[in-house]
Amino acid sequence: MLSFSEMGLSFPLVFILIIFGGFFIVSFFITSPNMDTKGLLRVLYSKPVRKADGSVEYPESRNK
Repeated sequence: MLSFSEMGLSFPLVFILIIFGGFFIVSFFITSPNMDTKGLLRVLYSKPVRKADGSVEYPESRNK
């Protein structure tokens, strides 16, 4: 069985991996409510209209 040092892993590296892994899990749970199917399909299938102030509007599709 290989030790951590033989695999090239040190304590600081393992600590950084755990911190970034935890950050990914927390950010996934924070953003997952915004990933609904209706919202994603609205963005993917509509033709967005950019206004003069820089904001984007997604008009409702006429083919429902």
